[in-house]
Amino acid sequence: MQNNNNVGSFVEEEIDLKKYWHIINHRKWGIMGLALLITLLVALVVLSMTPIYKATSTLLIEQEQPKLPSVDELFALQGKGRVYYLTQIELLKSRKLAEHVIHDLKLESNQEFLPKKGGFHPIETLKAWLSLDEKAEKEKPMLDLIVNQLQRRLTVSLINGTQLIQLSFEAESAVLAAQMANALGNAYIDDQLVSRLEMTQKATRWMEERIAVLKNKLEQSEAALQSYKESNDLIDVKGVSTLTAQELDELTSQLVISRAKYAELAKRYGAKHPKLIAAKSELRAAEQQLLRSKGKIQNIGRKSVKLRELQRQVEGNRQLYDTFMESFKKASQAVDLQAANARISDPAIAPLVPIKPKVNKIIGLAFFASLMLGVLLALLFESLNRTFKIPSDIEEKLDQAVLGILPLIQSNAKNRKAQAIVMLDEGAQSSYGEAMRTIRTGLILSSLDNPHKVILVTSSVPGEGKTTVSSNLAMAMGKMEKVLLIGADLRRPSLSKAFGAESSLGLCNIVAGTSKFSECIHHVKSASIDFLPCGMLPPNPLELLSSQRFAKTMKLLEKNYDRIVIDSPPVQAVSDALVLSKYAKAVVYVVEADKTHQDLVKNGIKRLLQYDAPIAGIVLNKFNVDKSVSYGYEYSGYYDHYGYDEKA
Repeated sequence: MQNNNNVGSFVEEEIDLKKYWHIINHRKWGIMGLALLITLLVALVVLSMTPIYKATSTLLIEQEQPKLPSVDELFALQGKGRVYYLTQIELLKSRKLAEHVIHDLKLESNQEFLPKKGGFHPIETLKAWLSLDEKAEKEKPMLDLIVNQLQRRLTVSLINGTQLIQLSFEAESAVLAAQMANALGNAYIDDQLVSRLEMTQKATRWMEERIAVLKNKLEQSEAALQSYKESNDLIDVKGVSTLTAQELDELTSQLVISRAKYAELAKRYGAKHPKLIAAKSELRAAEQQLLRSKGKIQNIGRKSVKLRELQRQVEGNRQLYDTFMESFKKASQAVDLQAANARISDPAIAPLVPIKPKVNKIIGLAFFASLMLGVLLALLFESLNRTFKIPSDIEEKLDQAVLGILPLIQSNAKNRKAQAIVMLDEGAQSSYGEAMRTIRTGLILSSLDNPHKVILVTSSVPGEGKTTVSSNLAMAMGKMEKVLLIGADLRRPSLSKAFGAESSLGLCNIVAGTSKFSECIHHVKSASIDFLPCGMLPPNPLELLSSQRFAKTMKLLEKNYDRIVIDSPPVQAVSDALVLSKYAKAVVYVVEADKTHQDLVKNGIKRLLQYDAPIAGIVLNKFNVDKSVSYGYEYSGYYDHYGYDEKA
């Protein structure tokens, strides 16, 4: 079961694809015409566009790095590298650089950068239409307009994995494009040099100011040191302190001797002995001298601390001053030795071929796109065209049998009135005659046991050819049986006009009882049928057709004829056909191919079925044989096989 479903899905898909192909094939000339028209318009627009040339210069920018970076600094440099180059790209796109190039190359007077005047410029016009701030754009100064143009035409890109940046510029002149690409690169290099020089000069000026401050501070500290030395008689602090220390050692030794001498004399003599008194006096003198020496040493220590502090200040100020002086000398030398970290590695040259418009590519894409648009429009129109183009449409949409297909026969105004009665007479072997005999055979074979004695022919709306079908069907049956053709269209008696019986007595006269059958029925010798025209037109046709007298008239006619073919009004126009359908054994519904809307036909059949009308089938009329081939329906081939082709 699953395989069968797959096969069914495949068949359905194949049928749908064929359907789409037939639709495209049917409208191929329209699709091709649309594609050629759009392509021609695009070609005219493209060829009217000014060719644009693109020149590219390559700039090598080296990122400055520390001479001996650490491991952490190496990883940091790798992460900052791309950020650095992205920053340089933005600098290359900056307004400052653009203005510099504009002034150097005098672009204010270059016609290419001035607003276009006169002529047709489709791209500029389209941009103006799409601009949301056109007024503000026009009010901008000329310099701003030129800067905007320059920035729009400039493309700056980094070549991945390198230190190379490409500068691409588009211009109407190939020479100008190359000139601008090189000028922007040189302007960037000059700007870098100027920026470095300004930074160096600024640093130098700051260092000069700082050195002056440091020099003044050094001088002040030196003056303070000298003043302190002079005020404290500090000629040689180190020598004085050494001498004082030796003197203190001697005094200490003398004090020890005096104490020993006094102790020895105290053992020998009494307290009032002259020698003991002299020794005691000598001991006191030694102690006092030792105390004076210690005070002198302490005073010298305090002065030494202050002196060293002043000396350190002087030394620190001198070192800072010397460091700044050395840096200042290097910076002063660097001002004259500044070098840029960028250079043009590959200068731009004037291109020979424009970058745009790509005429062949645009025209090719336009043709392909318009071709696809044509296909989509064809499918869209086909989906919106809800008419019956081929017999399968009737079977699918209406679920009704197709009695036959009548080909479209071209006619002019002179023979249109007589067309209904000459179809079969023009040639028995014509395709139209064979199609009509096929319809006749189908009706006869569908009712062998209970023949369709009364056949009603109707349609949805006027102009579908029901009168032609009814007359020719009657003539086809008249070759075999006794047939009566009734013109029951009591509102627009076109059948009476076709047979030239506009002023003749007819059906209405019989029903009204004012005329006899013999006076109203006409025999058509050329067609071997009898014809009953409508006769005098009644004021209320529907009331006449619904009367008992009309029913009796139909019963009398049925007794005298093998077949009765009734030409009735359209179903959607009036209700006459619905009333007539109750007398019919078979209703033939005529549909004009590729014109009558499906909804009209559906509503007409629905109305007939509501009255239990015996619909025998559908006749697809005015079928365009040549057009049917494009839809994949081989109509003429069927008749060629049996030798009935009209052309043959």
